[in-house]
Amino acid sequence: MKHKTLYLFLTLACFVGIILVFVFDGYMGVYDTLVMDNGQFPQTVEADQWDMERYGGMASTNMERGGRVVFTYTVANHRFSPYKSDVRISLYYLQEKVKDIFTGTIEAAAFKDGVIDWTVDAADIIPANYPAEQAYNAYLLLDRGDVEHRINIYVNPSLYPIKVIPQAP
Repeated sequence: MKHKTLYLFLTLACFVGIILVFVFDGYMGVYDTLVMDNGQFPQTVEADQWDMERYGGMASTNMERGGRVVFTYTVANHRFSPYKSDVRISLYYLQEKVKDIFTGTIEAAAFKDGVIDWTVDAADIIPANYPAEQAYNAYLLLDRGDVEHRINIYVNPSLYPIKVIPQAP
């Protein structure tokens, strides 16, 4: 009688082991998501979409001159311990750092989320003497510990540049 149930218990133990491998390998960990909202078309970059070689380029968004993009960066902590990391977000143009957007810490309790919000205005990133009829292309570098992401920001050219008409004396 003992030998008949032995194989049943071994089968159940193997089944439970396979399920645990899938849970710990597929669910456990730290995952980051970015939502970019330019007021017209919100975009979401999920944790598995950050791979530039696999998906053919970096995450990107665009905005009109005078517009802005609201970013929401979420770190989902699917671990039994709390998560804490330094975050630095900087704006770059032609491989040169223009300015720091955010420097701080993101924290997430066990099985909770940590969130950082920031806004990028077109007027703050385009130099004053930059021609309005030309597009402006910059990128954000998001550095979170050993994770580094690049987000392209494309500012559309102004189709009808503002021209100052001199007034008659």
